[in-house]
Amino acid sequence: MLNLDELFVTRKWVGKPVRRDQDIRFIRGEATYVDDLEMECGHVAFLRSIYAHARIKRIDTSKAAALSGVLAVVTGEDVARETRPIVPRAITRPATQYVMAVEKVRYVGEPLVAVVAEDRYLAEDALELIDVEYEPLRPLVEIEDALREDAPLIFEEAGSNELLHEKLEHGNIEAAYREADLFVKERFRLHRYSSTPLENWAIIAKHEKGDDAFVVWANDQQPGRSTTNVCNMLGIPNSGLRLIVPDSGGGFGIKLAIWPYIVILCLLARRTDRAVKWVQTRREHLLAGTHAPDARVEIELALRRDGRILGLSIKDIQNDGSFIHTAGIYGLIKFATMVGCYDIGATRAELVSVVTNKGPTVQNRGVGKPTMIFVLERMVDIAARRVGLDPAEMRFRNFVQPGQMPYSTPSGEIYESGNYPECLRKALSLSGYEEFRKRKEEMREQGRYLGIGMSASIEPGTSNLGYYYTHRGLPEYMGNAEGAIVGVDYDGNVNVLLGSVDEGQGHATTTAQVVADMLGIDPGRVSMSTHLDSLISPFLGHSGCYSNKFNDVDLGAVIMATKKVRDKMLRIASHALGVEAGELTFRNGEICWAKDERRSIAFKEIATVAYKKILLLPEGMEPGLKEIAYYKNPAAKPPSKANFNVQLTHSNSVHMATVEVDVDTGAVTIVKYVIVHDCGTQINPGIVEGMAIGSTVHGIGAVLYEEFVYDENGQLLSTSFMDYLKPLAVGLPRFEVAHVESPCPTTLLGTKAVGEGGAIGSLAALANAVEDALAPFGVKVTSLPITPEKVVRAVRETGEI
Repeated sequence: MLNLDELFVTRKWVGKPVRRDQDIRFIRGEATYVDDLEMECGHVAFLRSIYAHARIKRIDTSKAAALSGVLAVVTGEDVARETRPIVPRAITRPATQYVMAVEKVRYVGEPLVAVVAEDRYLAEDALELIDVEYEPLRPLVEIEDALREDAPLIFEEAGSNELLHEKLEHGNIEAAYREADLFVKERFRLHRYSSTPLENWAIIAKHEKGDDAFVVWANDQQPGRSTTNVCNMLGIPNSGLRLIVPDSGGGFGIKLAIWPYIVILCLLARRTDRAVKWVQTRREHLLAGTHAPDARVEIELALRRDGRILGLSIKDIQNDGSFIHTAGIYGLIKFATMVGCYDIGATRAELVSVVTNKGPTVQNRGVGKPTMIFVLERMVDIAARRVGLDPAEMRFRNFVQPGQMPYSTPSGEIYESGNYPECLRKALSLSGYEEFRKRKEEMREQGRYLGIGMSASIEPGTSNLGYYYTHRGLPEYMGNAEGAIVGVDYDGNVNVLLGSVDEGQGHATTTAQVVADMLGIDPGRVSMSTHLDSLISPFLGHSGCYSNKFNDVDLGAVIMATKKVRDKMLRIASHALGVEAGELTFRNGEICWAKDERRSIAFKEIATVAYKKILLLPEGMEPGLKEIAYYKNPAAKPPSKANFNVQLTHSNSVHMATVEVDVDTGAVTIVKYVIVHDCGTQINPGIVEGMAIGSTVHGIGAVLYEEFVYDENGQLLSTSFMDYLKPLAVGLPRFEVAHVESPCPTTLLGTKAVGEGGAIGSLAALANAVEDALAPFGVKVTSLPITPEKVVRAVRETGEI
């Protein structure tokens, strides 16, 4: 962490809730999304599989190709001839897959044929003319189906439906079990859900015939990797793809998987020699736009009678559907957060990735961390009852203490800073915990069932991307980094260009606050393009908006580039004023002599020297006032099963939910919700609070509303918002948010992750609250979502949700 008094020349903006002025154009409808780009395009539609599992005997596209207005047709066989297979990252068994179905289909909605026509209506009409002959195969929907001895293989070459099966031990787990006085064990079932941004996937691809190159506009969330993937799949050099990312209407991880469709649109563009466009429908998005995997988790705690947790074991089996590029990744993220906020000295993990005939998965809304923290925090409550402790006291006894920071988990994850007990103390106070527990019994006597639940969670950020390959040897990526260009324009104002993208997080506002304090100007004088153009943006393979990395490496690159610009400005000012650079200060867009501020030079005059009157530059100095910098997080370790940090920053939070359960209807009402969050240094508290609340609403959706439901044939039954429910603002509580600030020593500003925390900690907080409310009925919560139907059945019959 840098000395902020040395970094900043003023302290007026960082730490203040500056308004997001950039949002005005979105409110006015003046944003530029892919679908807003005005160009003459052919329109693409996809014929998708109606079976979850089948061999493709024949595809006849002749009638579709002959339809007037149809420009081109591409099938899976064309894809197999003209592109390379998808490259897996985490799995260890061989599996071959292309961006369209080849020889067999593996999920309902898998693309079979792509048609481009003069308009979308014609393209959809052409799909009706395509004749496909299938040989249906037995569908494997649930994990248990895929693991049966007689189960057909999703990928025959793998020889198994387990594409990854690893066992990892850290610390002396055998000693922990020997020393334990008792053991607490439970099995949990986590459901499949996903993100539903306002804007679905959207792509325009244009082929430049002379160079056999492509220009692509797409709302891609991780353009650094996508550029590499697309070029590798098409067999073209990196110079053969220019990727442009305009405004994007949300992501939450879901837009990390758009690149296979970019490959398909490039093939269509090459065939038609014109721009081609595809905008995903909401049904396509829910059906085949990637999900978070469902999982079965068995967890066991080894305890002393006083409540101290000595060891932890999990067996995690995740249903990765049928996308080999992401299969196995969720388990590795869970493994990184196994011990949560607790000082647990030994762990054992068995991680299994199973392929089925459900839809594809991708990193989404916390990537495994919600599941891991859910089962861990449920177990802490269960263990507390077993040893006769209050759930809060159980946590206090096991927390990593502030004096232990930086703290290394058994597997090598490094918690840089934090005060977990203080977060819980604040949350208990804000929630009125003690008073509520007394009042709860009175309410039960009146036939009202209220409960309070808590969850303490780690919110990791900035992925050390080598973790994908932990089981596969030398990785394609390691660490994490980002690039930035900062320049002073001719008029003396400042502009910033990142190698990353913004999907609604307010990056431009936050960046302007940092640059303004570094240069002593108003944030209004700092502009930042939130678009990306791979031709000019300083992107890396790591570049993108994911893993809460912005406040770490993205701002790190901005700071380093701004320092370069600032140093050059000081040298020019020193030369122009005849004063030593060390005697100069920044003031409201000028550089002044500290001893006499009337002796000054404005930013605009400095820019004039740098860009126009270049003969007045100091001897040996290059013209121009624009600098590029790349920054990497220094804490990353090379991948190793023995000692490896999957994530590079670690925020934490405590969520406390008070709920009332109607035992007749099964309805769960959130009465009160408290969040105490520690993300280190806050650059813009307003943005931080918005993200803490927004991510919590994601978590509420996962617990009470959202679920992808499949029937026994692998048909998805929830393909619209009539069936796939989302939380509405009118049904949400008023959130009470408080903060603890523990600056991170390994980031330049002391910042840590913010954005996913609510989607992680809220699941267990709500589940614990529901179980507390239903304690008179002996109900336990071992699965999600908590629907009214499941609540009523648990109260009347099963005793288990």
